[in-house]
Amino acid sequence: MHVDSYGVLNGLVRISILLSRSGEYVYWVDEPKLSDSEEELITRIRNELNKSLSLRSIPSIDNYSDVKKYVRENAESLLRRYIQDTDSESLNKVMYYILRDTVGFGPLEPLINDPRVEDVHVNGPGRSVFVWHNKYGHIKTNIIIKGEELDRLVTLLSQRIRRNPSSANPILEGLLIPENFRVELLLRDVSSMGPTLTIRKFREMPLTVIDMIKLGTLSSELAAYLWLMLDYGRSMLIIGPTGAGKTTLLNALLFLIRNGRRIITIEDARELYLLHDHWVPLVSRTSEIPGVANVDLYDLVKVSMRLRPDYIVVGELRGEEAYVFFQGLASGHTGLSTLHASTAELAFRRLISKPMEIPPTLLASLGVVIQINIVTTGRDEIVRRVVKVEEVVDVQEDRPVLNRVFEWRRDEDEVVKVNESMLINRVVEEYALPMEKVKAELDRRKRFIELMVKNNAASPSAVFELINKYHTDPESAFKAMEGSSG
Repeated sequence: MHVDSYGVLNGLVRISILLSRSGEYVYWVDEPKLSDSEEELITRIRNELNKSLSLRSIPSIDNYSDVKKYVRENAESLLRRYIQDTDSESLNKVMYYILRDTVGFGPLEPLINDPRVEDVHVNGPGRSVFVWHNKYGHIKTNIIIKGEELDRLVTLLSQRIRRNPSSANPILEGLLIPENFRVELLLRDVSSMGPTLTIRKFREMPLTVIDMIKLGTLSSELAAYLWLMLDYGRSMLIIGPTGAGKTTLLNALLFLIRNGRRIITIEDARELYLLHDHWVPLVSRTSEIPGVANVDLYDLVKVSMRLRPDYIVVGELRGEEAYVFFQGLASGHTGLSTLHASTAELAFRRLISKPMEIPPTLLASLGVVIQINIVTTGRDEIVRRVVKVEEVVDVQEDRPVLNRVFEWRRDEDEVVKVNESMLINRVVEEYALPMEKVKAELDRRKRFIELMVKNNAASPSAVFELINKYHTDPESAFKAMEGSSG
């Protein structure tokens, strides 16, 4: 049964979502059909392209945008000899297949160019490719990649992430630039059914809290609360399973930090994107060259403490870098990070166990634990939601004491406040502020965020500019937003 249909690659390829008799969704790709003469032309152009490129120096694989541009220009030059009408449908089809199979992702090209597909999974040669679709979840596709084509993809992707595939190094991971996609490659040595490939796509521009409010991921009240907590230096840990949106939420929260604050981000591969003037992005380095040292997250977190940061941001806590990170929180730094865990209790259990081994007493230096997950609403929609927000208010008998402030209600599909914040009480005491003033500020920020949502001020640059206007002069920023809303 046909469920959904839409075009990608300027309508050249049609995507259909089908429902099989067994009740499973199928992602069906319809690529443009070629005539015999068009197939012959593609073969001829490929042969001539290979000859011409072998005689010239092409750009380095390190700058893949230049490589694709170079190949496209040469292909267009060759095609003009055979197709006079440069606007013809035939030209578009032929060019699509030439680029797809030379500098593209081969049969995966439609999946890579579908904005609704977040992950692409190749589980070996001769097996169905799967995708993670942002509306239907994991779906089998009608694409099957043969061994020769899969070997070509493995070679191309390993070159682009600067890793050498071999029996000695059968697990490869890295980031594709300029697409900003994360690639995981498992070779036959560890994947018995043949090479396994996963491509995780990231948005070119990150989502902001305004985007996430419009999507229902969090509420304006929760966004205002987190904004206030960041201003008063409360550290945050975002937890959830793989693909839940932890890094996306982390990046969105960083745009609530005023410009001029010194932010150090530490990642294995660059995924975070900021506009702050005082942002220093640090990235780990894995070396396979004798005498060239590895620089891991532990080294980077340790050195970040000497860079006098206002905020230390670690993309994901996984190993011994967590100990240094929590030492930094205990010494007064404000930190943000993510952790794979399905509940706050399991997150703390991971933190105190090997390889992190955080002393339980240090867990009290954490302020807020935000749990995000992929859930199904009452309307059977697959969505991402912040399901719980809890404050660490104490550690007793080596176990954190939590105060749940917000939670997601499935029936209403809303993130609602369920308890008063104990951290706000501490802010009032620490800064000797009137409680009424803090509550009024929290309410004003909530209304300001609601105006941003109403005015569709959702782009990273718009959020960055408006948040900084608010920090500089809240009243005038608020009045300007009210004026914009009419």
